[in-house]
Amino acid sequence: MIKVIRQWTSKVILIALMLIAIEVPPMAVNFALRYSKTNQLIVDGFMALFIGLMLAIIWWAHRTYEAYNQLGQPAGIKVGWIIGGYLAIILGMDVLSYLNQLIYHQTETANNAALESMLGHNEVITIVFCFSAVVLSPIAEEFIFRGTLTNMFFKRGNIWPKVILSGIVFSTGHMSTNPISFLIYAYMGMVLAYVYLRTDDIRNSIAIHMINNAIAMYVLLVQVI
Repeated sequence: MIKVIRQWTSKVILIALMLIAIEVPPMAVNFALRYSKTNQLIVDGFMALFIGLMLAIIWWAHRTYEAYNQLGQPAGIKVGWIIGGYLAIILGMDVLSYLNQLIYHQTETANNAALESMLGHNEVITIVFCFSAVVLSPIAEEFIFRGTLTNMFFKRGNIWPKVILSGIVFSTGHMSTNPISFLIYAYMGMVLAYVYLRTDDIRNSIAIHMINNAIAMYVLLVQVI
């Protein structure tokens, strides 16, 4: 019993450290924004640091994912699951966003508002941040919230506990100001987890995440540029 408790405690601590780590790179962006109009060299340095941190997190998350992987070798990319998963995310999030606007009068989540505030101030920051949002962040977050988290807790056949846990923890990493906005990201995380666990290949959830973020970033860029 003590051994089991220790194992669970170590896993919880590891996930907590990953959650903290994924919040560190955006700090470099915030520092870069302070010099966006005055010192391009400092901006470039902070953005290089940002990319370096993201790559380090991806490396760490990938190694941890491989250590806990219950699903074995990737089963292959499933285009139908990628399309279906993306459509499920769009439809579900549209419904939840409508409820968020209806009940809480919020036209966008706090997370999207924070992302929008980082765009349009400096060309280098905008380009690097968009690249990270579309490529680096989906890879890092999928290795953490799907690859590591769903394999670390519960047995292989217990899909729904894994899906629910992944969605809840994923949403805690996004700024939520009310229960509906929390559900928006929890729902997205659960769909991604379900696709990953049903296809046995994390590349499918990564692809969905990339597509979703690419379209979201395009919409944000249209608004600020």
